[in-house]
Amino acid sequence: MSENVSGRVLKNFGVVLRGRGIAAIFTLAATALMANALPATEFGLVILLHTYVLAVRGILNFRTYEAIVRFGVPLHENGNEAGLKQLFRTTSIIDFASAIAATLAGVFAASLAGSFLHWDSQMITLAGIYSLVMVTTVINTPNGILRLYDRFDALSVFYTVGPAIRIIGVIIAWAMDAGMHVFIVIWAAAFVIENCWLFIRGHLELRKHLAGSTWVGGSWREIRETSKEFRHFITVVYWQTNIDLLPKHLSVLLAGSLLGPAAAGMFRLARDFSSVLSKPAMMLREVLFPDLARILHSEAEGFRELGFRAVKVAGAAGLLLVLLSIPLAEPILGIIGSEYTDASTLLTLMLLAATFELASSPLRAACYAMGKVAPVLRIHLLSILIYLGLFYVLTPVMGLSGPGVAAGIGTLLTLLLMLRLVRTFQET
Repeated sequence: MSENVSGRVLKNFGVVLRGRGIAAIFTLAATALMANALPATEFGLVILLHTYVLAVRGILNFRTYEAIVRFGVPLHENGNEAGLKQLFRTTSIIDFASAIAATLAGVFAASLAGSFLHWDSQMITLAGIYSLVMVTTVINTPNGILRLYDRFDALSVFYTVGPAIRIIGVIIAWAMDAGMHVFIVIWAAAFVIENCWLFIRGHLELRKHLAGSTWVGGSWREIRETSKEFRHFITVVYWQTNIDLLPKHLSVLLAGSLLGPAAAGMFRLARDFSSVLSKPAMMLREVLFPDLARILHSEAEGFRELGFRAVKVAGAAGLLLVLLSIPLAEPILGIIGSEYTDASTLLTLMLLAATFELASSPLRAACYAMGKVAPVLRIHLLSILIYLGLFYVLTPVMGLSGPGVAAGIGTLLTLLLMLRLVRTFQET
């Protein structure tokens, strides 16, 4: 493996880690401060409202930036500007259509969500209005453009935009002793502004590399004319996105349905603490994917070395934090409020699950680079089905610890099966 590739991966990971790290701290601080400012039930309602929007958008998110990396890298390397322009136009059509569909779905499904989450008519109305923020989520293509042109520094800034606005707004609201509705507005404003920032930044980057170009203005005919491989990749990644969604956003909604809004807020708080590992897991996958795609066809040994080295380092770092959380979880949660200390065991379990996720992220990037998206989808589908089954069985018996045990078992299974898949490919 060339030192160039290794150095670029480490540099990009460091840049993204800085942005994601700052974002995670801001998000955690904003969530914790809101938990301190509001009664546990109102805090949980704000969390459930935002999670509902994220869940709806996730269900209708095709994550076209993955396709831009997968198919844009060879086009960029070969200097095929016409192919790149067509790729951007195609993915932008998918982005616009999915954002509009998600907005409409969020508005019209609010009453259904209210029944599931035991909301009153006021919360259902708020959910419908809040869903309008999804019209700004046309960001996957600009996201992919920044990855393609190795602008992880710009992505690092993007990761901090929303959380920075959120923490500033929450500090002001906390100081003014504001009510629940003010916090809802703050969460919505941060979401909209960060999406607009990424859309504009991606457009500016495209103009630097393809003068006079824009990704807006394609037609549905271009979607029909895409290759079978492209459509297969988009379809599989779409279902993979939905599978990724279940243990994240839908788990908060399930906790709210089974245990009430206060417990849902605690679950989200524990998950935000565990994001100190789950965010790097996503970052590692994002940074490794472009470079693994570049070296796959020329350096087979480098491909293997880079992937497995990342697994070992990620797993060791995660386990260290899990051990530290055992004595520290309860005192840290107690600073936020004594009613949140009940989530201390859940926090440790969520960190353990995030460790398994962190260790498996380089393996997933390797599988995507190899084009093995369908086997990855099947692995995650099996793991999620087991996770959901355990969630429903254990939560009524174990309370808040139940989802943590279920998450740990599900992510461990994913890690073991992904490891087996990559090793099988390398041996063939």
